[in-house]
Amino acid sequence: MLNATVQKLADTTVIRCQGRIVVGEAYTVLRNAVLSQIHTRTLVLDLAQVDRIDAGGLGVLLGLREWAHSNAIRLRLMNVMSQIEQVLELTKLDRVFEFCSVRDMFHLLRLAACNSAMVGRSSEPVTSIRTRPPSPPP
Repeated sequence: MLNATVQKLADTTVIRCQGRIVVGEAYTVLRNAVLSQIHTRTLVLDLAQVDRIDAGGLGVLLGLREWAHSNAIRLRLMNVMSQIEQVLELTKLDRVFEFCSVRDMFHLLRLAACNSAMVGRSSEPVTSIRTRPPSPPP
């Protein structure tokens, strides 16, 4: 089973996933959580509490990546557990997805707080997350 909790942060949305992204209801839970975020600019999937993903789950992530791209939304993965990271590396999908660290999220939180304090002073929101560069090919 998979649970997804949505948190909004300025024009960034963090979806905290807990459980397994495997065949069954998990695909629907993840899809619904992501597809309901049409008005965000950056979408971060926090996978710190996801301990397993199957091939179908990888397909769901790829489909969500394409959906995000077609809607001008940046999709990033954060806190990828070692088991999931190994699967992404074996399938070479670690080169396809963007990643961000907890440190990057703290930076985003600080920017969002500054942005909130400046409401009315600036018409352009400030958001940025540095990404981990893809691993070089072996």
